[in-house]
Amino acid sequence: MSTQLERRMAKLEEAAASPEKDRITVIFRRIVCDSGGEVVRARFGETQIDRNPGEDEQEFMNRADNEAVAATGRKPSRVILLPEAALNL
Repeated sequence: MSTQLERRMAKLEEAAASPEKDRITVIFRRIVCDSGGEVVRARFGETQIDRNPGEDEQEFMNRADNEAVAATGRKPSRVILLPEAALNL
């Protein structure tokens, strides 16, 4: 067996042994409006959460990530991020 083929087989075996390693848990879809604006709401499934006062955008996205995975139990979960200008869409 060639060295290159041996390396590929080793990588496949490693990936099969730990399928959760480096797996994507959440896919974020960010809605952007002409007026711009930071994300203020996240939707996943039938659930929506709003950004708390004083919570920065990254903290909010981390919270949305955790809540989406906990609520759906699926990986990857899909989260739609909305700026204030898009709330009525």
